[in-house]
Amino acid sequence: MNNLDDLTVLVPVREDSTRIPKKVLQKFSSEYNLLEWKLNQLLDVIDQNKIIVSSNSKNIESIAKNMGVGYHNRSDYLSEGHQATFSEVITGIVNDIETKHFAWVTVVVPLMNPNEYRDAFETYFEKVVDSKKFDSLFSANILKDYLWDEDKPINYRADKYHTISQNLPKIYRVTNGLYMRDRKSTIDEGYFLGNSPYKFLVDKISAVDIDEYEDLIIAKSMINVYEDRL
Repeated sequence: MNNLDDLTVLVPVREDSTRIPKKVLQKFSSEYNLLEWKLNQLLDVIDQNKIIVSSNSKNIESIAKNMGVGYHNRSDYLSEGHQATFSEVITGIVNDIETKHFAWVTVVVPLMNPNEYRDAFETYFEKVVDSKKFDSLFSANILKDYLWDEDKPINYRADKYHTISQNLPKIYRVTNGLYMRDRKSTIDEGYFLGNSPYKFLVDKISAVDIDEYEDLIIAKSMINVYEDRL
């Protein structure tokens, strides 16, 4: 894979979680918790010295070091209770990492597999860095659902002219699994996406995001399906 020397994979981790206590340390497979699971996926794709876990937790630091990846000691302000804005968190981490480009990978999207990360990294350098047709990348899937706001449907006709699902407009859902951009633009603009991001499509399985406890149960129940797709 080209250009990996210019890429660092950042794994931002908070030990505490509002909805699921110590979410990233929850057992996910028979062998690994969520953090270990994600790091093992990434180690299939990129060298360990290009992976950095960012946290303020001694438990997280210990896991990172045991797995041979880097550790960024994030300040408490950027780590606890959502004191800092998300922009401050992003730039606070990225500013400390010497790299031309970075991939921001979340632990709580566990079923995005190594082949997809590998493909996404290659696509980023092709579509963003080399061709310059886009300025960043994020993982997404296409929604083909009937959506309403508080008062009315927003993507279809809810009357006798009802829109069939195949004809619904493309609406892209951010899966929260992966964001990629160059370091300088991120620091300058305060965010890891620019005005023209490339939408890297993944399927519904790869888009499962663990927010509530039910999401964790659902994700764990899909591990066999995940493994069949590797």
